[in-house]
Amino acid sequence: MSRIAVFGATGLTGGLVVEQALALGHEVVALVRDPGRMALKHPNLVVMGGSPTSARDVELCISGTDAVIHCLGIGGKGDGKPTTLISDSVKVVLAAMRQQGVPRILCMSNIGAGGSGTWVANRIFIPLFLRWLLPIIDDKDRMEEALRASAVEWVSVRLPNIVEGPEKPVRVSADGRGIGFTITAASAARFLLEQVKASDHLRSAPSISN
Repeated sequence: MSRIAVFGATGLTGGLVVEQALALGHEVVALVRDPGRMALKHPNLVVMGGSPTSARDVELCISGTDAVIHCLGIGGKGDGKPTTLISDSVKVVLAAMRQQGVPRILCMSNIGAGGSGTWVANRIFIPLFLRWLLPIIDDKDRMEEALRASAVEWVSVRLPNIVEGPEKPVRVSADGRGIGFTITAASAARFLLEQVKASDHLRSAPSISN
């Protein structure tokens, strides 16, 4: 079993990553801004309070871990303004990973990042109907650029709309075409956890959906 650092553990998908990892026998270290929001208690779970962009907090969180799962989000639809939270955090994590020899990071991204998805979605649907997504996708582009420039093993999982619901079969696409509009958080969490040991998608950005 592995020792996994999780960022964004109080979010919908991140919380399920923690639950599923513990159920599989992994040890989990979760860095959260407010530990009081982490209701889950488990002997293999360490909850640390801190900032995902603080070098010291991140270094303490990932110390002695085998992999990082980065599920941090800005919350809901955000405020529509430019943001660098996710890319800033991932850059701090990558620097700490290099220092401590942590080999692998799995990140949540969005379909639309890196030009993934269909032309209609990227040029018409998102700009007209989902404008709030644009600054988030811009930040995920910066995040993926940092991943590509790093020497660690990484997978950036591009996701469509995340909804509640049970685990379901997952479709995988290299470019975001041919997949559906939604994925359950449980399905996304399972796919992220599978990448802790799998090598099929290393140093790539697969798009997935149900």
